[in-house]
Amino acid sequence: MPRNTTRVTATELAIMDVLWTRGPISVRDIVKSLYPEHTPSLHATVKSLLDRLADKGLVKCDASRFAHLFSASVDRETLVGEQIQQMADNHFGGSLTPMLLSLVSRAKLSREDCEAIRELIDGIDPPPSESSS
Repeated sequence: MPRNTTRVTATELAIMDVLWTRGPISVRDIVKSLYPEHTPSLHATVKSLLDRLADKGLVKCDASRFAHLFSASVDRETLVGEQIQQMADNHFGGSLTPMLLSLVSRAKLSREDCEAIRELIDGIDPPPSESSS
């Protein structure tokens, strides 16, 4: 059964990327980071998206100044990890192994990437085996 994880749209993820890179930051500066110009409609759209992200628990707002400052309340690794697990739940019965095998088989990995993956796998301690009594 799929876990209850936070769904994030591509546009919300673009905003999160700005917050991870530049936060705390104002709505105006987020708009400037994402679009060539700042317009009232873009400002309102980004503000609405920030409100949705705050409702999801991903963004917090410092309203102590005239221009409210927004920052991420979850780090990139945590959110990406949740999204990867959600993909495994939705497409691979919750198992990460077939999903990762599918991804690696399609990727054009450099020698360095392959070595990094090998080192990561070698560093994983397998769980103790269950013995039956």
